[in-house]
Amino acid sequence: MRYAAIAVAALGLSGCIASSGIIATGYPDEFFVNLVVAPFNGGGAAAYSIATSQAIDFCREHQRVFVVDHVKPAGDLAYPPTGTSLTFRCAPPAPVPLPAPIPLVPAR
Repeated sequence: MRYAAIAVAALGLSGCIASSGIIATGYPDEFFVNLVVAPFNGGGAAAYSIATSQAIDFCREHQRVFVVDHVKPAGDLAYPPTGTSLTFRCAPPAPVPLPAPIPLVPAR
């Protein structure tokens, strides 16, 4: 019986994070992720942290730069927010400046 209780507790704790995954919004290079974390696992602060790291990794995989568009609290708003809705863009990296030209005439 004790082992059954431990198994049930482990199953209950494993479902504490729910994510929509990264979804394209329909605008060029704009994406959305919605994440909810149970209050005893960190709630909205943990959800924001996880969603941001997922978005940064997604943009890096596509060799782009992560730019936040807007963030809204999500989930159960009766308590402190338990989730976050993050809309972001993956912008192209800034162009590398060209080096100064080398003078062909020797300096005097």
